[in-house]
Order: sequence, then C-alpha cells, then structure tokens
Amino acid sequence: MEFKNIEIEKYCGNIQERIQSCRNRNIAEMLKDRMCMELGVECRDNETINRLRNYVDEIILQTFDKSGMNKKLEN
Repeated sequence: MEFKNIEIEKYCGNIQERIQSCRNRNIAEMLKDRMCMELGVECRDNETINRLRNYVDEIILQTFDKSGMNKKLEN
C-alpha cells in the first residue's frame, strides 16, 4: 500500500512505518488521532485529514490482529 501526499508526509512523516511500530491497536489509534490533530493545525482541509484517517485505518487493519496486538512485531 502506498500513499503519496506531499503535504501529509511533510507533517506526519512515514505514516506506515510509524503505525507499524506501535505495539498494539490502542497506541496506533492514539497516534492516528494525534497525527490528524497536528495536520489539522497546519492544514484546515477536511478532505486531506479524512484521507489521512482512512489511510491509517487501512494500515491498522493490516497490522493488528483481532486481539489488538501487532502481527508484525516479535513477542
């Protein structure tokens, strides 16, 4: 999955890497909220913020199992 938006990447960095480094879904959700809040300060375009939110939701679905643990990190 690839997401290219210069404005979002400028303020949020490597989104996929940041989400995939979270140990559990709760932390990833908090990070998503934080990134959206920070982007909202710099970019008042709701469409851009919604695209970020949807993109992060997809990464979360791929990264965490049903119990909320990161499938990609070692135990």
